[in-house]
Amino acid sequence: MSTVDPLLKRLTDRVEREQLALPITLVVNGTTITGEVVPHAVWAKHIADQLSRSESRASIFASDFVREQDQPERDGNYLHLSGGKVVSAGTAYPEHGGLFRIGIDAVSGWFLGEIQVHP
Repeated sequence: MSTVDPLLKRLTDRVEREQLALPITLVVNGTTITGEVVPHAVWAKHIADQLSRSESRASIFASDFVREQDQPERDGNYLHLSGGKVVSAGTAYPEHGGLFRIGIDAVSGWFLGEIQVHP
């Protein structure tokens, strides 16, 4: 059973409450992920926008995320990254960053700031 770092929980709650964005790097199940922790509504809006622009069948889910924007994060058990990248062997994927939703209890380590990978 994983435990939640109380300081990380307070930090993510504050990001949510005060509508902040904060650069952060996380270790999740042994994987390093870097990006900017953002409020749930910001994350949901980015996904809704992405899906609504999609020409694939996935675009039907855009309305689900539009509704999600108006819902506060219910349990605070997740953090949301914008521009998130998986960092491995000096390379970051996806190149331009993505949108991540990560269970706080899956985070085993973290620091403030993003890892910058240079080609």
